[in-house]
Amino acid sequence: MSSQLKKAAKESLSGRWGFAVLAFLLFSIIQGVPNLFGSDIDEPSSSIDLVVSLVSILLIPVGVGWTWIAMSIARGEETKVTDLFEPYGMFLKVVGLAIVQFIFIALWTLLLIIPGIIKSFSYLLTYYILRDEPSIGILEAITRSRQLMDGHKMEAFLLFLSFIGWALLVIVTLGLAVLWVGPYFSVTLAKFYDRIRGEQAPEQTSDFVAPY
Repeated sequence: MSSQLKKAAKESLSGRWGFAVLAFLLFSIIQGVPNLFGSDIDEPSSSIDLVVSLVSILLIPVGVGWTWIAMSIARGEETKVTDLFEPYGMFLKVVGLAIVQFIFIALWTLLLIIPGIIKSFSYLLTYYILRDEPSIGILEAITRSRQLMDGHKMEAFLLFLSFIGWALLVIVTLGLAVLWVGPYFSVTLAKFYDRIRGEQAPEQTSDFVAPY
């Protein structure tokens, strides 16, 4: 399955590598902004930590924007670099979703490390779902992701493992290869989501289902 998804990702990236690398580079530069504040050693560490945390929260939508660009590439849709900032149109929901996921994963991790890792895979598809269903609520998006990932977490884990060699290439090239590996990995994950979504229609039920 992993090889098929990766092959499909390469096909979607064919002819669009230049755009994908440019968008990923901009995304990476923006995500590195919080590190600039950490370099000011003249300020108290508590003040620096607060600033870094606030800036990191403000930049969460950019990471989501990159995920959505990868989805567009995977689907052969038109997209542009400025789509990185599209999630700011639903800033509170995007940030709220990140915070709730963090809390859930942290609580599971308090029990044992393994349950926390498993839950992180359960929530893997939340932002993909949000892009397809922008009116969905935070807890509903998490619940939908958990339902879609039911029976597919091992597939996702093996898909991640299949990129270990590429991760080593990034290390060997002192990070340079990430400009190609990043888009490749992200588009492959988008292909994974579309395949899972195609296999299992969202459950429509009036019964409450716990998101965690």
